[in-house]
Amino acid sequence: MTSRSSRRIRVRTLAATLLGCALLTGPAVALTGAGPSAKDSGTAAARDIGTKQATNGEWRHCPYTGTHPELGKGHANDAVGHLQCVLNKVYGYKNVAMDKIFGDATLAAVKNFQQSVGLTADGFVGPNTWAALHP
Repeated sequence: MTSRSSRRIRVRTLAATLLGCALLTGPAVALTGAGPSAKDSGTAAARDIGTKQATNGEWRHCPYTGTHPELGKGHANDAVGHLQCVLNKVYGYKNVAMDKIFGDATLAAVKNFQQSVGLTADGFVGPNTWAALHP
């Protein structure tokens, strides 16, 4: 094995280890107006976001036995209600109504959350966003 390929393997191993550690501890969400999306969106939901560390024990606040489907603006179902509950009770978003309707406030919170954990802030809740919400 060459020195270059050996280095590549060590770098990949380190990256995988760091990612694993990050997923185990959960994303720290510090969004009290510091991020660009809080300035850009201008919504109350983006301005009044609290700071909270998500840990596995906190999921008891949002019991849910359904699936985690792909969600976007305009969807209305129990999965949206679960998303809203997690955003509010686990991550400290205060202005996301838990009405099971994916509206503007939910969209702003999702984009803000995605940006905080290094995902593309598109407001679409797919497998990667669900994985970040449920470390």
